[in-house]
Amino acid sequence: DYDWLRQMFLIVLDNAVKFSPPGAAVELSLTEKTVSIRDHGCGIAEEDLPHIFDRFYKVKSEENKSGSGLGLAIARQIADRHNVAVSVTSRLGEGTEFRFQF
Repeated sequence: DYDWLRQMFLIVLDNAVKFSPPGAAVELSLTEKTVSIRDHGCGIAEEDLPHIFDRFYKVKSEENKSGSGLGLAIARQIADRHNVAVSVTSRLGEGTEFRFQF
């Protein structure tokens, strides 16, 4: 479903921009069946990674003060309903990469 998949990507892209410094690049790549979205922002702490798809979970930071904690939970739900595997890697101070395997 185009509209739902579009929403899934927009949620992750919005986060990539929100958590990156002004002027930083957000990279998108497409290989055979994988879409990757990578930012060069603040990154996600290792202890937070297992929870980022939980409803209402928010990392406490200045960039995240206005978020509801629902975006990534919704993105994961869309991915699950479309049989898309989602994986995330992140390093504090270096950025985050979301991979969507179709």
